[in-house]
Amino acid sequence: MKYDVYHSSKISGLKVLEPRISTHKKAWIYATKDIVTSAMFLGDNFDFICQTGIQTLPYIWERFKGAFELAYKDKTGSIYILDGTNFKRGMTSWSEDLVSENKEKVKEEIRVNNVEEYLKELANKKQLDIYYYPNQPKHSPKDKSDIVQRGVEWTIAFGEGTLEQVEKYHPDVLIRIIEQLKTKNYVFKANKWRSYI
Repeated sequence: MKYDVYHSSKISGLKVLEPRISTHKKAWIYATKDIVTSAMFLGDNFDFICQTGIQTLPYIWERFKGAFELAYKDKTGSIYILDGTNFKRGMTSWSEDLVSENKEKVKEEIRVNNVEEYLKELANKKQLDIYYYPNQPKHSPKDKSDIVQRGVEWTIAFGEGTLEQVEKYHPDVLIRIIEQLKTKNYVFKANKWRSYI
């Protein structure tokens, strides 16, 4: 059965999308079956700033006051509609991810000239939930344990730039992450992190 998928990008005007290596260390094009879910990935979305997920509706969760504006204000981008034939589900831990290992031709482009307003409009239409700090989704941790877990895993996988991000956005959990890294016998490369040992 033929179906379309959606891919969001900060770059407009593309005619062909090419696989790129990202957090899963595979050369993939990521997409979703739902345009609203895809739209959440416009702007500078990042789990330490605004976390995305799905409950009854897709949601954006501000991880600190002003995070939504930081991620999406004055941002532009495009949502690309692609043929879903080559896209596979179940390749990542998030059930909404679809990935393709192939170059994909763009069927249609939806330009978004104001990402912040576009997402707010989706929320007004009850197609998207936005949890402004300090509100948060049901069943989400109140102690930032998810940030700590990602901080540990991403530092090991991708390097100490992760600790720089934590220090910038979540300095209150930096020590917890460093202590957990110590229990895993992680060898710190930068002197500034060794000072916490």
